[in-house]
Amino acid sequence: MAKQNNSFGVALFGVGRAGTIHFGNIIQRPRLQVLYLVDIFPKNCEQLLEKNYVPPGRTQVCSYENSQKVFDDENVSFVIVTTPTDQHEEIVRRALDAGKAVFCEKPIAVDHTRADQLFALSEERKVPLYCAFQRRFDPSMARIHDEVIQGEHGKVHMITTFSRDSPLPSMQYLKISGGIFHDCAVHDIDMVCWIANEKPDSVFVRGTARHPEIKAMGDVDTVAITLTFPSGVLATIHLSRHATYHYDQRLEVHCDKGMLQCGNEAADIVQTFGSNSVQGALPHFSFPQRYRVAYAAELDHFVQVLSGECDRLLVTRDEVNLVSAIATACEESLRTQQPVQFSL
Repeated sequence: MAKQNNSFGVALFGVGRAGTIHFGNIIQRPRLQVLYLVDIFPKNCEQLLEKNYVPPGRTQVCSYENSQKVFDDENVSFVIVTTPTDQHEEIVRRALDAGKAVFCEKPIAVDHTRADQLFALSEERKVPLYCAFQRRFDPSMARIHDEVIQGEHGKVHMITTFSRDSPLPSMQYLKISGGIFHDCAVHDIDMVCWIANEKPDSVFVRGTARHPEIKAMGDVDTVAITLTFPSGVLATIHLSRHATYHYDQRLEVHCDKGMLQCGNEAADIVQTFGSNSVQGALPHFSFPQRYRVAYAAELDHFVQVLSGECDRLLVTRDEVNLVSAIATACEESLRTQQPVQFSL
């Protein structure tokens, strides 16, 4: 894992929405340098470099077919993977085999068994493998987690999340996304299990497809998930692919001594009060705006682990495997219309 003067060379695979977010965060950090951009459309990489005024020659652009030079370059300290889901496993494996640390958007692989093999490889190669669950780094959600874990509000009774996407993802993306549970619900599942601090023992799901195109691809776009935990905690996840009124992200935890709630965030907090109305800013339009701070914070956390400033990754191998296994159990429950007893 190449490192000089506490600086790190980075290779970014995929310059779609998530890749663009990470690129913007990397170029704002002096200790990081983007050495390579890799994408199926190299022209997109070139446009991204031009838009951000990156001097010619500082960053190399290459296609997947020519990406071996990335893994052979000793100056590359870590790889960020934001490609389509079905490409994650191969890129992660090649990076780990080359001794590169990996920051990968979820999922790391198509199922938790294959993902666990990659975690085992990372331990064998002694380089970190991080699966990106950025909500853990959102200040409001992290504060709720910390207060619950510290026991300030007594025992948890119920955890409720609302996640309604905006805008509706393209049908082209949804066809390769891995389905709503592994692509979308995993963030809520991770948040619920992180706050409950235990594994669920049953999963029950109901879902429908409001969009004919999504129904035709065998997926659903509107979902209700119920998780039960051995301690008696109940968790409900409300999930939708499409909110016409902007990006809807809320979290509520009901405890013995009260309730903690994280509501939607807006571009500003100014409200105008008239005699017959109240006006204020709408919630953020989509995830790059809502989780702007969280994306930056998780990248900083990853770099701190690489530099030895932090002793471990916040998201662990067991937690990633748990979330993936629960998402698979959700698929089974939807298919059978029955609760699924869960164990891992």
